[in-house]
Amino acid sequence: MLSTVVFAQNDTVKVKKLMPRPPIYGIPTKTLPKGKIIYRSYFTFTDFSSMYSTQKSDMISLPNDMSFQSYSYTPKLRYGITNKLTFIANFPVFYKDLNHAGNVKTGIGLGDIVASTLYNFYHNKKKKFFLSGLLYTKLPTGKSSNLNTNELPLGTGSFDAGIALLSEKEIKKFDMRLNAFYIYRGQNKAGINLGDAQMFAFSTAYNFSKKFIVEGSILYKQSLNNFKDKQELPDTYIHLSQFIIGAQYRLAPRFLIQAAVPVTLFAKTPFSSNYDAWLGFFILY
Repeated sequence: MLSTVVFAQNDTVKVKKLMPRPPIYGIPTKTLPKGKIIYRSYFTFTDFSSMYSTQKSDMISLPNDMSFQSYSYTPKLRYGITNKLTFIANFPVFYKDLNHAGNVKTGIGLGDIVASTLYNFYHNKKKKFFLSGLLYTKLPTGKSSNLNTNELPLGTGSFDAGIALLSEKEIKKFDMRLNAFYIYRGQNKAGINLGDAQMFAFSTAYNFSKKFIVEGSILYKQSLNNFKDKQELPDTYIHLSQFIIGAQYRLAPRFLIQAAVPVTLFAKTPFSSNYDAWLGFFILY
């Protein structure tokens, strides 16, 4: 999953009133107050139900003798360098299990680490409108080459960099966001130049109270065809559209839990699921 990635937000730089609002499942627009830290982590479970068939040029159901599950746990750290600049780092850990007619392949360990900086360059306090930019880097820390016959890759094997434009408008208890993301993907360790990726997301959330928030999002992401030795590799263009419903609940003043269910609408990927299960929590410092 492109990562894809979620963080808490603050409504004000007054620490006593630090009130995280969504996105529950997405990219933040607001930055943290200077010196403030959020530790964030989440669990994801995916039970893949379909795969891409080059013969039929379409997604098909997995064969009856095949099962593929993926579990991940992703610790995240956000730190306010200044009131307008926040550092973000993600450290995903995976366990994958693919069983095809008794032939089992697994992958367990650290995935690709992501490091980003978020800068808020416009904030209209009266109209409660925010514009921010994100600089994104992904390191090829997940094992992707020299795999044994029974191993699955844990990363793309490429160094990637990206930029994003993030906007948010608050209207009383509603939050509305529109985000655009472009990722320049590099060459992996197999000598394949991975196609650049784009992501677009629109979300709206309703704050029922200081403790309870619900959110709905539409997410679209794609990556262009890969190349090797300047030759385009066929059937390497992928895309994914999802509708995501999520909720956030504050258990304590500085401890919150979140849950989301991303439902796949359309997909052309090597493997796809009908839906994922996602559960996260974070602590404010």
